[in-house]
Amino acid sequence: MNVVDLEKFHGRKSIFELIKKRISDFKEGYRQNIAFLGERYVGKSIILQKLIADLDDDELVPVYLDLENKDLNYFYHRVVGSLLCGFSRIRNLPCHDDISLLIQSTREHLPKTSNGIKKIQSHIHHHRTLEAYREIIALPQVFATETNLMCILLMDEFHTLEELGLPEIFKEFGKKVMTQTRCLYIVTSSLPAAAKKILSERLSLLFGNFEVVQIEPFDFSSSQEFIHFYLKDISVDESLTKFLFDFTGGQPLYLRFICQELVNLSAIHRQNKVFAPLASQAIENILFNSWGVLSRHFELMLERISAGKGNFLMASILMALSQRKQKAKELTQAIGIKQATLTPKINRLVEKGIVVKNGSFFYVKDKMLRYWIKYVFQKRRISIDLTPERQTMQFREELQQAMDRFDTILKKDFSSRIAELFCCFEEETLYVNNRRYKLPIFQEIIPKKIRKGAGEYFDIIQATASDGDWFIVLKTDAVCENDINMILAEAKRWKQKPQRCVLVSMSDLDENTRVKALQEKMWIWNENELNTLLNLYDKPYLVR
Repeated sequence: MNVVDLEKFHGRKSIFELIKKRISDFKEGYRQNIAFLGERYVGKSIILQKLIADLDDDELVPVYLDLENKDLNYFYHRVVGSLLCGFSRIRNLPCHDDISLLIQSTREHLPKTSNGIKKIQSHIHHHRTLEAYREIIALPQVFATETNLMCILLMDEFHTLEELGLPEIFKEFGKKVMTQTRCLYIVTSSLPAAAKKILSERLSLLFGNFEVVQIEPFDFSSSQEFIHFYLKDISVDESLTKFLFDFTGGQPLYLRFICQELVNLSAIHRQNKVFAPLASQAIENILFNSWGVLSRHFELMLERISAGKGNFLMASILMALSQRKQKAKELTQAIGIKQATLTPKINRLVEKGIVVKNGSFFYVKDKMLRYWIKYVFQKRRISIDLTPERQTMQFREELQQAMDRFDTILKKDFSSRIAELFCCFEEETLYVNNRRYKLPIFQEIIPKKIRKGAGEYFDIIQATASDGDWFIVLKTDAVCENDINMILAEAKRWKQKPQRCVLVSMSDLDENTRVKALQEKMWIWNENELNTLLNLYDKPYLVR
């Protein structure tokens, strides 16, 4: 799935500004290691690969390690090969593909590094894996000190180091990270919860701590830019662009595959504009057809997690989740199993990053995977009398219905969308951006307007729960401190003090306004938080 075209890279300007600053600081003697965390296919690997492609500095030697499903031999070859090749490039020496020739051609220039490599080779030959690992992770500093160069270690899916099966592997790694002042570490992980635990508990270092940066899917603006760049001279309506953004959840990889298919179909049909039927055909080709790139990918993923004794239940759990059976009791009833049987299975899906747990809810966060499970995989599993032709027809009909529903929802105003979201709450506790929110059942939800000034109004919602009324203020434009004062003044006019005041804003608040709102104990939900909740309840994202 590593389909990479580094020229077609969008939406990560702030990430690369951060990397550029950290590298500049590193060269000046201040080292701040970085950990990029985010779900699969969000583009973490492309960030590292683009960094290497753009790196043109004779003082720096990059070492890229894709650690997923790799052994110690791979670790050895990549570290040694990258260091020696980097040195050869800077010194205008031949950069051999064969590692033995590379070691031989650099031996006289790098006696200390060569000695370290000999130790590694001896340990590997005598199956002393822990000793070999220690020497491998020590080698970059030996090389950097000997050459007066600096190393950047880029470790993709660093949490999988544990799969090497060595004792206290992160403790050994942490020792080196802490003391290797001439080595900058940039790591990634597709399991944010597991990675954060490793970073906080096993890599909490006196020196060399990791700066954690969350990599999110594209927002609508970046998705739109990405689509337009990929399609080049092929135009597409904004409403269809919004559907593709929502359907893919802004995942760069999924957008890439759809755009590639749209380019191919546009050439076949000689069209220079994408309409809904062509987009529908592109989705069908990659997501429904048995050998479609995403259909096959999801199928193989499901096969992997379902392998092994008792794991046949994984598919049943995912199908139940796609049908909005999201709580443990609902899942056990839908599948016909006991809680003790469900718990280890659902926990494994959470650990793998396929399922997300939020309060008492479980859900598949990946929108496209969720759609495939519900409308492709499940249909094939439970349909008895449907011919392949009928299955294709049904998929097309359901996809068209999804497009029609999206268009209908897109035409609704902001207050209606938020009111519908609040109607979903059922006495539950949810976590959004690591903050805990207790959400009651609302008996009545009434959209209103309050006067702000001459010809200006606030949209608000008065939501009534068993413990009192909630005052929900809706803003699509910027919020300032005066707005907060007006909101508080309006709340005081109510017969009873609102039980809770919520500011729902599609624009980020400046720091002073945010502090003021928090001092008044207001909840603040921005676009990301709203879309987290909408995804949990399987509703389309809000798009600015």
